[in-house]
Amino acid sequence: MRRVQVATSARLVFQTMLEQGAEKFGVAVAMEKERIVFDVLTTYLSEHPYRGNYDSRLKLHTYHVSKTPFVLVYEYDDAELRVLFIIHERADRRLIDPNDVDW
Repeated sequence: MRRVQVATSARLVFQTMLEQGAEKFGVAVAMEKERIVFDVLTTYLSEHPYRGNYDSRLKLHTYHVSKTPFVLVYEYDDAELRVLFIIHERADRRLIDPNDVDW
């Protein structure tokens, strides 16, 4: 199983989206979405990272997490899955710049 690393910048943006979701839908819903995202990362994508889609413009993989509005943007090798961004499904992916990632 690959080790999962989530960029600090991705965690911060994700927390902001969860807080906004908690205000609109309630804390329990936001916590459930967070649990789903991290379960997918640790139990599914870490073992099957090739299941995501490859974005040739970004040169990164993407994976829409079912039952959530979130998309994981990541890269991987044999030892590690690195999540560069966690974005909303409606986000404009043209604005994503891998150089903006803070580890």
